[in-house]
Amino acid sequence: MFFHIAGITKARKLADYYTVNQHGTASLFQTLQRQKISPRKIIYLSSIAASGPSAEKIPIKENDKPHPIHPYGESKLLGEKEALKFRNNFSLIIIRVGAVFGPRDKDFLSYFKIINKGILPSLAFKRRRLSLCYIEDLVHAFDLCLQKDIESGEIFNIADPQPYTWDELGREAGKILGKKLFSVKFPLCLLYPIALISEGLSNLRKRTTTFDRRRLREMRQPGWIIDTKKAEERLAFSLKFSIQEGLQKSLTWYIDQGWL
Repeated sequence: MFFHIAGITKARKLADYYTVNQHGTASLFQTLQRQKISPRKIIYLSSIAASGPSAEKIPIKENDKPHPIHPYGESKLLGEKEALKFRNNFSLIIIRVGAVFGPRDKDFLSYFKIINKGILPSLAFKRRRLSLCYIEDLVHAFDLCLQKDIESGEIFNIADPQPYTWDELGREAGKILGKKLFSVKFPLCLLYPIALISEGLSNLRKRTTTFDRRRLREMRQPGWIIDTKKAEERLAFSLKFSIQEGLQKSLTWYIDQGWL
């Protein structure tokens, strides 16, 4: 078995997304072929970002035409295409996963830190829904891919079938943390300059940032929802953990490690 889960989700230079997520994937498969290494199965971990945003209430299916809007999503889609060039050489399965959360994750951590202070940050424009996936459910999907006899090159969406808004996620986290939340709305007119400042500080410090103008564009999309019916039917995929259980395990880990 071979799991290709390496990649970058944040980069200061746009070229870095393609160097790692596209060309790194191509190099991996070329090396496997050149060295005549033949894993029984290869699972390539892609992302909802490769599919692109969805309509407000219509989840994206695996066979819908991808339309990524961020260099990260574009690079992951190109990584998929590099992998698919070898579908006749290896037994390949591609997983497009929703936004992954769980212990050790740092992308959601900054949001949970705000919640832990009793603040529910809320965007003052229409609430968008997002497909989420707790890390142990993703691992469960990996295991199912290994067990099932799947044609090489198949793509599966993996996520909680029920999408959530950030407000809903924050309220659930607040309940677990025992916090009475005070909602603070951020008007759109403030978010753009905040994104500019964040980019500027990122460049000065030579560090990546989780919020820039490209991320703001993602936030303004109608939705980020993927359809998981194919995985449910073909892989017998179902959640092992509810959103509440996944958050409980994640937040407990953050607290035990002193991250919260």
